[in-house]
Amino acid sequence: MERNEIVADALLEIFGLDIMELEEDMDLLDNGLLDSLSMVNLIMYLEVRLGRRIDQKDFCMEDLRSVSRMRAFLSSLQ
Repeated sequence: MERNEIVADALLEIFGLDIMELEEDMDLLDNGLLDSLSMVNLIMYLEVRLGRRIDQKDFCMEDLRSVSRMRAFLSSLQ
């Protein structure tokens, strides 16, 4: 599955956020759309969708702060 779809699905299914309504580089944490617990849920969702474990050393919270960063992070995993 394409990384754009995974990011869009994750944001919609977990948080009810429509990717079409977000700016690519909007900081989702600073804008109160996600918090640290949300990030954990996001990683768990990505693990299920990708069918692989994401090791804690492979990412930092900065990788998940915006749509563009999430896409780049997923690209780095493949």
